[in-house]
Amino acid sequence: MSTRTSKQAVYMRTRRWPDINWSVVMRVFWFMTSAAFLAWCLIQLQRPDVLPIKKIQALGTFDHVDEAALRSAVAATGQAGYFSVNIDKVQGAVENLPWVAQASVSRIWPDTLAINVTEQQAYAVWAKGGVVNQHGVVFFPKQSTYPAGLPVFDGPVGMERNMTEQYQLAKTIITPLDLGIQKLSMDSRRAVSLQLSNGIQVILGRQDLQSRLERFVRVYKKVLASRANDIARIDMRYSNGLSVGWHKGKSAG
Repeated sequence: MSTRTSKQAVYMRTRRWPDINWSVVMRVFWFMTSAAFLAWCLIQLQRPDVLPIKKIQALGTFDHVDEAALRSAVAATGQAGYFSVNIDKVQGAVENLPWVAQASVSRIWPDTLAINVTEQQAYAVWAKGGVVNQHGVVFFPKQSTYPAGLPVFDGPVGMERNMTEQYQLAKTIITPLDLGIQKLSMDSRRAVSLQLSNGIQVILGRQDLQSRLERFVRVYKKVLASRANDIARIDMRYSNGLSVGWHKGKSAG
């Protein structure tokens, strides 16, 4: 036997396997087992038949939102359990209801969805269809649900917010006259006119709406209130005055 072969044989006889750290092995085993068990539990909790949603708690003051329609909208998002319910999807379905301005959805252990609803505030009827809210945004509920007594806004598409601000201003200024605004109109040139609750049309034009309204209030209280039934329109598009249009057969005398 050669010297090289002899050394290889000695090496083969003396080679040993490394010692195994069983403590580390067990820790790895339990970690992997626990992770697998946790993953299995999470999968099970996503099943809709595990802790199913049984109750819907509707919160808020409902004048126009139909609670039955709200529950139907939630049901239409699909069967879900406490952990698997898609909160964003439910919120979106509720906010798609025409009289809902905003909604928030939360879980209440172990089987309840709480839905807090803020209703739209109807400010005016938009002449081209729909209702304008207090922010000047048009929404589209069924016409049968429109509140009675709303003023009408009639103007170019895209001017809803501007007209809402003008209405708020006009309503505040004419408050001392104890008159309401039945209609606010804006033409394609952005000229504004009001139809008051006593039937008088007030033509304001495009500029200086606040100062013209304030002048109208002063003159109306002092001079025109006693002849209101004879007046068809009042044109405020003058620097320091106004003109009065009388009903047929009536005059300033």
